Amino acid sequence: MAKIGILADTHDNLEMIERAIIQLEKEGVSVVVHAGDIIAPFSLKRMLNRGFKLIGVLGNNDGEVLLLTRLAEKGGAVIVHQPLITVVEGLRTLILHGAGSISDTRALVDSLAKSGTFDLIVYGHTHEVDVRKLEETLIVNPGEACGYLTGSPTLAVLDVESKEVEVKEL
Repeated sequence: MAKIGILADTHDNLEMIERAIIQLEKEGVSVVVHAGDIIAPFSLKRMLNRGFKLIGVLGNNDGEVLLLTRLAEKGGAVIVHQPLITVVEGLRTLILHGAGSISDTRALVDSLAKSGTFDLIVYGHTHEVDVRKLEETLIVNPGEACGYLTGSPTLAVLDVESKEVEVKEL
C-alpha cells in the first residue's frame, strides 16, 4: 500500500524539516511532494537522499532558483517552476504553490479541479490546511510545515489505495 507524503511552506525551519522527515520515514512514504517555499539550498539538502523520492515546485519565496533546481537534480529530486503536471503513484497529479491572495489561490485550484483532468491537486502558499474532494479530484494543502504563521506545523500523508488523507501535526 503506497503512501505519498505532502509538504508545503517549510520556510527554512530546519527543526520542523527534520521532524517532518522523521515522520514521513516512519510513515513509510515512497514519494514526498513539496508544494513550494523551501527557501534556501541548505533546507533542500536536508530532504535529499532519504528513503523517498522528492518532487515539487518552487514557491514565491524561493530565492536561489537556479541553485535549488540544480541541487535537486543532483540529488535525484525534481524541483521545478510551477505548475508541475506528473503521475505520482498512478495518480494524475498537479502540483502548484499558488499565487496572490488566499481566495485567488483557492479559486484557481477549484477551477483546475473542476476540469476533471487531475486525480490529485497539491498546493501550498496559503499556510492553511485544505483537504477535500471537488467532483472527482482530491485537493490537498498540507498547511505550513514551518509553523510560523499558524503556530501549528503540519504535513499530510495520502494513502494511495484508500485515498484517505491524514494531516499530522509536527
